[in-house]
Amino acid sequence: MCRLLGLIANRPVDLTFSLGRFEHFAESNRSGWGVGWYEGGQAKVFKEGIAANESPNYRHVAKTVRSHIILSHVRLGTRGGDAERNSHPFVYKNWMFAHNGGLNTSHLEHLLREEYLNAIVGETDSEVYFYWLLQTIADNGDVVRGIKTAVDEIVSNGDYGGLNFILSDGKRLYAFRYSSYDMDYYSLYVLKREPSKNTPFEHYSEETGRLLQSKSLNKERAVLVSSEPLTEDEEWEMIDVGTLLVVGPDLNIEKIEIVGW
Repeated sequence: MCRLLGLIANRPVDLTFSLGRFEHFAESNRSGWGVGWYEGGQAKVFKEGIAANESPNYRHVAKTVRSHIILSHVRLGTRGGDAERNSHPFVYKNWMFAHNGGLNTSHLEHLLREEYLNAIVGETDSEVYFYWLLQTIADNGDVVRGIKTAVDEIVSNGDYGGLNFILSDGKRLYAFRYSSYDMDYYSLYVLKREPSKNTPFEHYSEETGRLLQSKSLNKERAVLVSSEPLTEDEEWEMIDVGTLLVVGPDLNIEKIEIVGW
C-alpha cells in the first residue's frame, strides 16, 4: 500500500521531521517516491522510481525544500512500472495530487477530454484519477462539487478499491478517504498543531521530538495529513470514511461528507 503525507503551514517549512518515519514507510513501498511543493507560486516536484530509503536524493530534498504546502508519497506499484513518470505526486499547472489505492480507469479514459487525456505521461490508474478530478472540477467551477462529481462516477461504476488522495491548488490542501473494502487498511489521519511549547524534548517520543526540533515546523502552525500517525504523543484524528477535508490558508479544517456509507 502507498503512503501519503501532506502538510499546510502558516509559513514555509521543511520535511526534516518526517525523515525517519517516512523512510520506514519506504521499506515496504519500494516502487518510487516523490515530493511536491510550491516555489514562487509555482508547483514543483522531485520524484524517482526507486525506494526513498535507497535514494541518495531523498534526505537532501526533505531538508532543502521549503514551502507552505508540501505533498510527499512513497509508492507500492500495482499498475505501471517502477519509473519516475509513475511516481507521485503528479503535477498539472498549479495542481498537485497523490493517491493511495486502486481503481479500474477504463471508463474514465473514455470520459476524459483530449486536454486531460493527452497530459497523461505514465501508466498508472492514479494519474487517470487525477485528471478525472481536474476535469470535473473545471466542469463544475467549484473544487468540492467537482470532487463529489468525480467520486460519484467512480463509485457508481463499482470497480475500485481505495480512493484516498491528497490534493492542492497552491492555496488549499484537500484530503479524501474512501474505499470499497477494508476501511481500516485505507487509513488517513489529520493533526492540527500549534507552535511547540517549552516542554523538554525528552518527554516526547523520538518521532515527536524530531518534529518539534525541525528547524522550521516547531515555531509554526500547521495541519498534517498522513496515512499513519507520524508521532506517538500528539492527537492524530482518523478522517471519517467518505469525508473530504479542506484546509485553507487560515488552517481551519472543514469536513465535508462526499460519500455516505
